[in-house]
Amino acid sequence: MTDQIKFLKAVLRNKRSELARTIRTQSAQLHVGEGEPDLLDQMQSMSRRDQAAAFLNSLTRTLASVDAALLAMQEGSYGTCTECDDPIAIRRLQAIPWASHCVRCQEMLDRGNHMGAAIPYWGQAA
Repeated sequence: MTDQIKFLKAVLRNKRSELARTIRTQSAQLHVGEGEPDLLDQMQSMSRRDQAAAFLNSLTRTLASVDAALLAMQEGSYGTCTECDDPIAIRRLQAIPWASHCVRCQEMLDRGNHMGAAIPYWGQAA
């Protein structure tokens, strides 16, 4: 399993670099053209900015999850569900290396029926 963790650590580091690069690039799209003479142009500009902000928000959440997974690797808690403390299946971690919940808990969280105070990222206290 150590080789598997090393591989996943490399995947997480690459994902972190990719996310950081994309966040920097997308941040440039948050500018709203105040000099737009037409109200419709201003509204379109604001709509593009709102879409970029929503995309950035999603990227930032994923980046936080990646950082939390890397921290969990350092602390030795990587691969343990933050909700129930059961191991997260290696197939899940291979698919989503920053996953912090086992499939069962993730499904319950997605339905809004989590068992307790959900911890969205490894290492964060409720």
